[in-house]
Amino acid sequence: MRQSFVRTLLVVCGVFLTLFLTEFFFEWWRLGRPGLHELTWADTNNAKMVDVLSPMARAYNNILGMLLATIGLAIPLTANMHTPKLIDMFLRDRLNQAVLYVMAFGAANVLFVGYLIGPKFAPIWVYRFAIYFVVFGWALLIPYFFYVVRFLDPSNILHRVKLETMAVVEKVQAGQLDTELGQDQVNERIFQIGTIVLKSLDRADRGVAMEGVWTLKQLVEHHGELKARMPAAWFKVDRKDFVGFSHEALEMLNEDHTWFEMAAMRQLYFAYQQALAKTSDIVSSISDAVRAIAVKCARRSDKPALDIAIRYFNNFVRESLKKKDTHSAYDVLYEYRLLARDLAAYPDKQRDIARYVGYYAEAARALGIPFIQHLSAFEIGNLARRAYEGSSPVARDILGEALSIPHVDGHAVAPLVVKAKLMLGGFCMQNGLTAEAEQVRQNLADVPEPIVREAMRELLSAERSFFEVTDRQENLEYVRPERRQHLEAFVTQLLSRAPAPRAVESSARPG
Repeated sequence: MRQSFVRTLLVVCGVFLTLFLTEFFFEWWRLGRPGLHELTWADTNNAKMVDVLSPMARAYNNILGMLLATIGLAIPLTANMHTPKLIDMFLRDRLNQAVLYVMAFGAANVLFVGYLIGPKFAPIWVYRFAIYFVVFGWALLIPYFFYVVRFLDPSNILHRVKLETMAVVEKVQAGQLDTELGQDQVNERIFQIGTIVLKSLDRADRGVAMEGVWTLKQLVEHHGELKARMPAAWFKVDRKDFVGFSHEALEMLNEDHTWFEMAAMRQLYFAYQQALAKTSDIVSSISDAVRAIAVKCARRSDKPALDIAIRYFNNFVRESLKKKDTHSAYDVLYEYRLLARDLAAYPDKQRDIARYVGYYAEAARALGIPFIQHLSAFEIGNLARRAYEGSSPVARDILGEALSIPHVDGHAVAPLVVKAKLMLGGFCMQNGLTAEAEQVRQNLADVPEPIVREAMRELLSAERSFFEVTDRQENLEYVRPERRQHLEAFVTQLLSRAPAPRAVESSARPG
């Protein structure tokens, strides 16, 4: 932004200089190239020099008044829309300080030079400087106006706060800033970013909200890169940093060295709660940002920070269930599954995520949201397939979680859960997992044959693209061509060995 200001200033000064010199040389040549004595009022009519400066002084004062009025109105109004700290940011900006000083000096200098000129005293060099400085001030006004407007752009505000936060962390790491002061400054700026995101969500300004979410993600990643080199005192916080946290919670943060991640993801959690009510499409951005944070934590073996990201994912799912917002739950479970996929080096975390999804599936059933429970069967089934493909030591545990999702509720069968388990059975047949295929077969032994055959028929006929536009777009029931024969083989084995099932009926297909 400052580079753009400098370029614009140079262009404006160049244009002014070219035009003014062209005018001067044209008239100077046309009038016979007069000498310096003919070009100046000095020692001829000094009062005329004051007459020249007088309108300049009035114009300069008017410009300065307009500039101060614009700043006085625009900055507080914008600060009220985004963050009150914008006023402090504006006043601390070096370029803003320089321009205000230059404009004030220019206006005062013209008046002072006019005062210096007397009947027999013509300060010609000061007079020329005053005129040239006035012209420079008017040229400065154009790029500075553009600079102020860009300064108020929320995207630039977020960028500035991000750079300031990164600079604070780097100074603490280098021993150039006291750790407690650095913590206060970082907490303040993270809070500012959270405020901008929340206020943007209030106005349904999704673009700024998404930029704020991604800014928090970038700050956590930047801190993660320096975390191992930060001083020990940096990781010690107290109640003023996390108002409302218990003594035990603060103790855990201090032990795990995770206050920075907690502060940033806490703001993301507040934004998630707000997005559920205002702009549900931001939910995907928030869960995607937390997933990216978690993956980076895993790559640098920061398990405590990874645990916080996973816990916040659980909070996201819980909030979606509380609001009975199937769309947000649909998105968050997808991101949660992608996170588990990327944690191949942490099989215990993959197993934990499968258990958490199973837990929230049961909670969804209790809250009367059967679709989320049925969706969870597909998600955990996908995790199980990934685990077996990667030879994970927890693959059987995840398979058990997938099969624990009930496909019979009372006397009704849930077709989607049956389909998810049939896909698992076909996968086991395809990969020679005989014991696991038998485990799936036993789990489905109580499903009536007509329901099994109908589920298989729908699976084999399902198109890859879902018939409505969704965030995932790929149909949950889509079976890739190379897997279809194995699905049919599993169903044939299931039906040939199934005992006589009890009387159940298919439940209504969830929406």
